[in-house]
Amino acid sequence: MKYLLLLLAAAFSGHCVLAQQIKTDNFTVTFNEKGGISSLLLKGNATDYAVPGNGGYLLQLVDSLTPVPPTGVSVNKNTITLTYPGNRKAVVKLTAKKSYLRFDLADISENVDAITWGPFNSSISDTIGSYIGVVRNKDIAFGIQGLNTKTSGGELINQEGAIFERGTTAVAKPFGSSLQAFTVNRLHDRVIKVWDRWPAVPVKGIPEGGLKGSAIALFVCPPAMAMTLLHDITKNEGMPYDRWKNEWVKTSPESGRPYMITNFNVNNIDTFINYALRMGMAGIYHEDPFETWGHFVLKSSTFPNGIKDFKTCVDKAHAKGLRLGFHTLTTFLTTNDAYVTPVPDPGLAKAGTDKITASIDAAATEIPVATSTYFTMRSDLNCVQIGDELIRFMQVSKEAPYKLTGCVRGAFGTKAAAHASGVAISRLVDHGYKVLFPDWNLQKKVAANIAQFINQTGADQMDFDGHEGTYANGMGDLSFNDFAETVFKLADHPVVFGSSRSNHYFWRINNYLNWGEPWYGAFRESQSDLRIQNQKYHEENYMPNMLGWFLITAQTNPDDIDWMLARAAGYNAGYALVVRREALANPRMEEIITLINNWTDAQRSGRFTTEQKNWMRNPANEARLTSSGKDLFLNRYSTFKFEYQAKRLQPGEPNTARYNFTSGSSAQPQQPQLVLLAKGESGSIVNPVIELDNAFHLEIPVTLEAGQTLVIHGKEAVAALYNARGQFVKNIAISQPLPPLSAGAHELAFEATMDPDQPVKALITVSLLDKTEKLPAGK
Repeated sequence: MKYLLLLLAAAFSGHCVLAQQIKTDNFTVTFNEKGGISSLLLKGNATDYAVPGNGGYLLQLVDSLTPVPPTGVSVNKNTITLTYPGNRKAVVKLTAKKSYLRFDLADISENVDAITWGPFNSSISDTIGSYIGVVRNKDIAFGIQGLNTKTSGGELINQEGAIFERGTTAVAKPFGSSLQAFTVNRLHDRVIKVWDRWPAVPVKGIPEGGLKGSAIALFVCPPAMAMTLLHDITKNEGMPYDRWKNEWVKTSPESGRPYMITNFNVNNIDTFINYALRMGMAGIYHEDPFETWGHFVLKSSTFPNGIKDFKTCVDKAHAKGLRLGFHTLTTFLTTNDAYVTPVPDPGLAKAGTDKITASIDAAATEIPVATSTYFTMRSDLNCVQIGDELIRFMQVSKEAPYKLTGCVRGAFGTKAAAHASGVAISRLVDHGYKVLFPDWNLQKKVAANIAQFINQTGADQMDFDGHEGTYANGMGDLSFNDFAETVFKLADHPVVFGSSRSNHYFWRINNYLNWGEPWYGAFRESQSDLRIQNQKYHEENYMPNMLGWFLITAQTNPDDIDWMLARAAGYNAGYALVVRREALANPRMEEIITLINNWTDAQRSGRFTTEQKNWMRNPANEARLTSSGKDLFLNRYSTFKFEYQAKRLQPGEPNTARYNFTSGSSAQPQQPQLVLLAKGESGSIVNPVIELDNAFHLEIPVTLEAGQTLVIHGKEAVAALYNARGQFVKNIAISQPLPPLSAGAHELAFEATMDPDQPVKALITVSLLDKTEKLPAGK
């Protein structure tokens, strides 16, 4: 462990200037007299990536969200002392490791709200790993890492110290980028806005909430070495080090693999295991196993023998080499959980506590309170706690003497009781899912309950869904990360963890972010833009590409599966398939399974070229994968889109629109696919007529309501009707199939009965095979 520490003294503005140059095996960094970066050099690279005159600071104090930069710095061996206005100071311990630098806050003056590490500014701008905290270009990677749960990666913009953005540990700037982290002083009681919603919440201090112990690592390296350094920092500095099949989960080839989501039980688990194996899934994930959240009691209708039944399912999956997991909403407490009813826990998260100003009996529907402060905001449950009783109220009076009106006593199965004047009445934090939340101490018990379930059943996959619920206790990112780390440390075997949110420190525990849900539209359309946008975000932050959830139903078309799997191949991405029992009745399920296996084999064995993968990343590009023996062929399709809108016509004026397109390079005539979408919020398309090349004429006896889709495909004289959610409705007989089209120019004519006063438009899509490419043998 070699490094060089040079202290260079010079006169500047009438006081002593100390410049500190530190060399590791990979880089040299020079801090100026204010603790900012004045030089940043990668070994073997002459380019200085520091921002001239704007290097930032090593550490700033924060008063009421206002950064206070240091006025001076002195160095004694490995101790850096920074001074600030008001005769305050901070003492930082420097430890130079082989390939990175560690900085620890060893001491700090009292009455400091928070501290920020940085910003550490550089001219690097090509790739911004916003929450991992690594910026890079083709030559260099520069990174910051918070080394414990109290050190949050990101910009401090609220008193609770919560990062609601997707990540601000690294931020693009006009000059390049900045890196930063912070720690909030949570030792003392505070009154702050919580979860960016609940105003003026009294938040009690916690013993572990001090500023001392905040710590970061800084590193500079070639981009290809960044993951190695992240591994070394994680392991060497005692951070959560998650392993899967004896390898760090971040670099495991198992990371980001597809998995199945379903509602299994002890009676049907064998069926779903069989389908998961045939589809090449990494595991099976139960989408809704719990009757309550908090104590995590399993649904008796699904698992009548409770833990025993779930463990049976886990054991069966493990015996076949599959992992088995479960879904919950992290710290959300259902109102039927034992933390809420029949006796509510005193540790429910509170938005504020007042007193009642007169005694009330168990039947009173109005409750007098000292102030209106905590009761004016309307929320989803409008719930207060008095002793062992929960009460819902309608509103608080606008003028003194204040009282809660429209009260429902003994809410959620608690017992209505008489209460004496002067006793405490607390407003509880709630959420649109009709749930409550734990405070800091009760949250640790909830984390222990999750870990206990994992340990008792052997379950080895879990999503921290609803992870934002950890903000309810006012501890911001400390709460977010402490909860996850507690579960991780208490679990007695490796677990693959997902999440609803990204976060700097949590990155080490978080194996995947599988965002994109199938509930909001058709198979291809539901959150499609979000799914694609996420891929760049995942790559920037060293996360596996994941496309989100896709729902397979009894009517799912193999063409849609091809579309999804082409995107997965393009991004080398995983995904989740929601396969409920009714989906197994899909008459084309065997074809779907074959498609999944062919695409997965080609993807995992590296059979696609870079050009092919880049082409498949575009969701507008249609592709099919076909096989002949052991050979696989990528079939690319050309897609042509035309939009038809009704207009007011003169008497005798035709309503026909004509569109021209040129088919691909295939030597043989190709069977086209035509998709007709009724695009718009209202209106209909009645009896559409299609002509091709002034010869083929097809009248379709159908009324398409807004949002519905008609698909004509193949050599059969049939059209398939789908509703606005992409669900199959019925087949419609047509007089003849579409004719094969040769390569070259073609004309499509379209007309239909449509109301020009309605917003509906006809979106016509024609797809034709463009070329077929044989894939090389796999690796």
